[in-house]
Amino acid sequence: MTAPASPHPDSVVVTEALRRITQSSLIPAGSVPATILTYVVERTLAGDDRSIKAYTIAVEALGRPAEFNPDRDSTVRVAAMRLRNALDLYYAGPGVGDPVRIRMAPGSYRPSFEMRDVPHPAPATGESASLPDLRKRRRFLSSPAHWIVVLAAVLAVDLALTVSLMAVQMRGDTAPYETPVKPAHKRVQAAEKPASSTLVLERIRQDVQRSYQQQVE
Repeated sequence: MTAPASPHPDSVVVTEALRRITQSSLIPAGSVPATILTYVVERTLAGDDRSIKAYTIAVEALGRPAEFNPDRDSTVRVAAMRLRNALDLYYAGPGVGDPVRIRMAPGSYRPSFEMRDVPHPAPATGESASLPDLRKRRRFLSSPAHWIVVLAAVLAVDLALTVSLMAVQMRGDTAPYETPVKPAHKRVQAAEKPASSTLVLERIRQDVQRSYQQQVE
């Protein structure tokens, strides 16, 4: 909401509003629009707004010579147009929360001041809900209970590794004493296989029998 333009604004509030405007990047101090704005605001606060014209702005604010002719030189008109646009951008951006709005109506160089009732935005529900959780987490991480939990977890892992290593070592110690057992069928085959000398004698005996047609004892 904006209140009607105040004919007698509080000079302190308006001066602070002017300072914030000229500190912005849209109307920086030292620029032609900032110089014009400062001049017309100060003249209005001093109660001399009737003397604000293109000629006085050019001569008193911008330092133009006394021979300045506003009908032939459009410097003030162009600068005032840029100032109005810059003010609109300022109050739509960085000055959206300013309690006072300074206006300059088209066709006039006299400023007007509007007191604005700007509400302070409440934090979003998600943000407000997450802040307590973050504080709780930070308190827990810095508390002794957190470090006790971490230490217990480390000890549990260390114990499990120790038990596993001992089991592996015990299996390795007993391995050399274990005698490999040969399969039973291999032992049977080895027992049933005759010796090579026995086979030779049996072959000679058979040949002799065939030659003499009789058994050889």
